[in-house]
Amino acid sequence: MRRLNLKAIPIIIIVILFLSILVAFTKTINKPLRTDSDVVIKVNEGDSFYSIINRLSEDGKIKGVPFIKLYVKVLGKNIEVKQGEYLLKKDISVDKLIETLTTESSLNIVNFTVPEGYTIDDIAEKLESEGVCSKEDFILAINEYELPKYVKVDSEKRYNLEGYLFPDTYLIKVGETPKEIIEKMVLRFEEVLKTAMDETNTSVKEKDVETVITIASMIEKEARINDERPLISSVIVNRLNDGMMLQIDATVIYALGEHVTTVLDRHLEIDSPYNTYKNYGLPIGPISNPGLESIKAALKPEKTDYLFYVLQDDKTHYFTNNDVDFMNKLKELGY
Repeated sequence: MRRLNLKAIPIIIIVILFLSILVAFTKTINKPLRTDSDVVIKVNEGDSFYSIINRLSEDGKIKGVPFIKLYVKVLGKNIEVKQGEYLLKKDISVDKLIETLTTESSLNIVNFTVPEGYTIDDIAEKLESEGVCSKEDFILAINEYELPKYVKVDSEKRYNLEGYLFPDTYLIKVGETPKEIIEKMVLRFEEVLKTAMDETNTSVKEKDVETVITIASMIEKEARINDERPLISSVIVNRLNDGMMLQIDATVIYALGEHVTTVLDRHLEIDSPYNTYKNYGLPIGPISNPGLESIKAALKPEKTDYLFYVLQDDKTHYFTNNDVDFMNKLKELGY
């Protein structure tokens, strides 16, 4: 029987420890930021490279500060940062970080926020009002954008990209083209869709993405609180399964192309593939750009037998599976 060489064990431990540190060191130098999005940082007079990375560390936006400082010291780099605002890409390396902070910055950044439930027209108007780009240029870019494979092209849709511009806050450099802005929003949508699937332990085939997002877009417009999103989702699914018209007011408002506070009987008659009071099944496509919680609700609806819901005075919804109960509730609420 071979005897275990106890003297070799410490050496093995040292080697393993060294390799672990080396891997962590390499990962840090190649990708020091720990954020899912780009970062804007302002360099003030008197700031040093070390004070900047310390500030980023305090904000939880950078990792491995001791490794970075060691790397700079070993290489003997003399870093003189320059004042200004800088956009740090989320996958930036330490070398590129140094290069960026030591180059004159003429960067002007706009923090542009897309609220959940905004339509493409809403986004276009906000871009124009905040001086990012004109509404016309953005809509032109929307119509010319090369569509992802999961988007079903249909000439009857208002916009084929509706539903796929994820509502979030974006760092937009002055001078970026509408196409580049759209690309950011679409890529963010794809990231969030993956997050939604991970968090709900579900998966969606490419051909079914539009169904999910169309349902999510209606949930986004109908829901007021997060807890009710899966319930609203269940009503949509149950009505579809029972062959009932969805009869969702938000689809009528989208079909109208203008906001109305109250949907009247005359509005319900609009001839549009988005109008779920005149057409069975889902509208022809999404009616808004939904947020994460609505996408999750569409992926994983609550298991209920509800077929109806109505908004109450406290902004919650009343749910029921009985049409008589529903009609009585409508009368009670003064609808």
